[in-house]
Amino acid sequence: MAYEGKDFAACSAIDRRSMQKAAEQLLGVATGLIADSSINDKEILFLQTWLFDHPELCHRWPGRPIADRIRAILSDGIITDAERTDMLELLRGICGYQFDETGTGEPSVAAIPYDDDPSVWIEGYTFCLTGRFLFGNRADCERAVLSRGGFIADSVTTKLDYLVVGSMVEPTWANTTYGRKIEKALDYNDKGHGIAIVPEKDWHAALFL
Repeated sequence: MAYEGKDFAACSAIDRRSMQKAAEQLLGVATGLIADSSINDKEILFLQTWLFDHPELCHRWPGRPIADRIRAILSDGIITDAERTDMLELLRGICGYQFDETGTGEPSVAAIPYDDDPSVWIEGYTFCLTGRFLFGNRADCERAVLSRGGFIADSVTTKLDYLVVGSMVEPTWANTTYGRKIEKALDYNDKGHGIAIVPEKDWHAALFL
């Protein structure tokens, strides 16, 4: 079956409150779509239409990765099984739910100790990136920081300003490499160092301020 894609490029600026409301609505829509642990062509097209009607989210989390993925899926006019699976996994990563494994709407991962409502600044600050990012691969994420005047660190040190955790969080994150980085940042903070542990969505928002 062939489809015509829509242009997600034109995104208007709106106030922060309206943006937050739209983001929450999109998360609700996405959560509902993956509740049956599958996604079909009509649901992908529904997401496309929803984002077309809410262009303000197309350059911000969580709309940007969804819009980018839909554009890629529809670029050849055909939706394949692999692309449906890929979209399902993307939405799971964004929403943080695994309905087929838990049978509930509760998050399937242990809570990560993020800073409460941190202010994220890019220029002049040092970032360590850990985990899997919806924004792109590690090189893409690092280039985004460097292009905006920030600095990249490969490990957690006392000179670090932000530890950014990618959105594709595994249920067993505490036992992974990025779990150990989080533990190290917490240890340094206990000793008086101010390392902010922030989620990808807050880092992503700061990139486009």
